[in-house]
Formats: sequence, C-alpha cells, structure tokens
Amino acid sequence: MTTKNYSKCKSIDRNSIPQLEFLSKDVLVTVNSRKSRQKQLQDVTFIGNIEEKKVTLEFFSKSSCHLIYTTIWAITNEWVVLKEKQKIPIKSIRAIEFP
Repeated sequence: MTTKNYSKCKSIDRNSIPQLEFLSKDVLVTVNSRKSRQKQLQDVTFIGNIEEKKVTLEFFSKSSCHLIYTTIWAITNEWVVLKEKQKIPIKSIRAIEFP
C-alpha cells in the first residue's frame, strides 16, 4: 500500500482538514488491503509517539486527493488523530509512507 506516486495529490495543511468533506465509502476495496492499512497505521502511531517521526498520508476527500506530512498521535476504529485533535477517517486513507 505504500506508494510514491503523489503527482495527482495536493499537499494540505493540518488546519485545513476540518473544512474537507470525506467520502462515505472506503477507498480500498479488498479486505487484505484494509487489514494492511490498519497494521501500517498501528506501526506509524508507535513511530510517531515513541520515535517522534512523521509520515506522509495520502487520502481522499469528496473534492480531491490530498497529502499530509504529519505525526499520528492516535488511531481509533474509524479515525486517525493528529496534533490538535485534527482527524482523518481511516476509510479515506489510500497510502502511508513512513521510514
């Protein structure tokens, strides 16, 4: 699921996330890809909290594809939580790039 083909995605500031409308469907279609995404999110949450490293998330809103370079503070069953309580629905995340 990790990808570097970000040409169609635009970088976004964390503070712009609340203005986005997210898709109702999951951007990943297979059960295996969803499980892989969940495992990666668990790994990068650990990396963010323990090693203080950032990751790049590629995710979709109703309007377009976005990139954000950030630290993941926590994950729930439905959300990725960033600094200052900003959050992105897990089902909107297509790719995770981390060290």
